[in-house]
Amino acid sequence: MGPRTRYRTECEIRPLREPDLDAADRIQRRAFAALVGGDDQRDAELVRTRWAAGNTAALGAFAGPRLVGSVFATRWGSVGFVGPLSVEPECWDRGIGSQLMAAADGVLREWGVVRRGLFTFAHSPRHHRLYQRFGYWPRFLTALMSRSVPAAPPAVEWGVGSALDREELTAAAARLAGAVYPGLDIGGEIASVLDQKIGDVVLAGSSVAPTGVAVVHDGPGSEAGSGVAYVKVGLVRPGAEADFARLVDACLAHAAALGAERLVVGVNTARHRAYRHLVAHGFATDVPGVTMHAPNDAGYDRDDVFVIDDWR
Repeated sequence: MGPRTRYRTECEIRPLREPDLDAADRIQRRAFAALVGGDDQRDAELVRTRWAAGNTAALGAFAGPRLVGSVFATRWGSVGFVGPLSVEPECWDRGIGSQLMAAADGVLREWGVVRRGLFTFAHSPRHHRLYQRFGYWPRFLTALMSRSVPAAPPAVEWGVGSALDREELTAAAARLAGAVYPGLDIGGEIASVLDQKIGDVVLAGSSVAPTGVAVVHDGPGSEAGSGVAYVKVGLVRPGAEADFARLVDACLAHAAALGAERLVVGVNTARHRAYRHLVAHGFATDVPGVTMHAPNDAGYDRDDVFVIDDWR
C-alpha cells in the first residue's frame, strides 16, 4: 500500500524548458535540504547539467503555470535510471511524486532499456513505498564515499579523454562497458561532460587502449561543486582488480592536478571487492543510499564487477 495523501494535486507533466530551470533548481535544493537537513550541495549543479545532457529526459510537474516538481531519466545504453526526483516541500503528500515517477518510468520503458533503476535514501520508507508501486525493489546499499586528495598523488600512467578523438574515446569506453553488462554504454556521459565543459574523462593506462575509463565532474557548475572531483561513472573489465586500483589512482592524480580537495565516488556494496578496495585506500562513507531495481535482480552488482557509480 502506498503512502497516504491528504489530497491529490493533478499536474501536467511536460518537458522542462530553459526558463523553468531556476525554479527546478530551487525546488530540488529545498527538497534535499528538507529531507537531510541543511544544504551541502553548495555550487554543485544537478538540474542544469542533466537538462543539457543528450542522454537525459528532464520533466516538470506543473500545477497550472506553477512548477511544483521535476524528475530526470538517464540512459546508459541498455541501463536507465530515474533521478533526481524532487517536489516542492509544501506540496508533499499530494501525489505529485507518483505522477513524476510514472512519467519517468514511462520514458525508460519507451527507450526500451533492459535494466531500470534509481538511487534513494536508505532510511526513508516513504521513498521505498513510492518506488515499489512501480516495480522497483531495494537491493544492496550504495555508499557515497569520499577521501581527501593527497598532495603527492600516486604515480600511475593516466591521461584525459579531452585530448583524444571523440569517436575513439567513446569506442574504448564502450568496449569496457559492454564487458561489464550487455549493452551498457556511458557514451552519453562522456559527451555531456566534454560538451558542457564540466569535467573530463580520466583514462588509466595507455590512451590508445585504456584499461579503465572514468567520467569525472569537477568544480562549480558541475555535479561536483567547488573543491571537489566527482566520479560520475568509472569502470574496468570484470575481475580486473589491478586495473581498478590503477583507475582509482588515476582519478586521484587527476583530482590533484585540478587542485581539488576531495574525490567523491559511489559504489554498490554488492561489488564487494571494489567497495573493500576503496575502504582500504582511505575512502569513507558520507551517505549510505540504496539502489532499487526493476526487474529485481543483481544486474551488474556482482563481486567480480569493479564499477564506480551511484545512479543519483
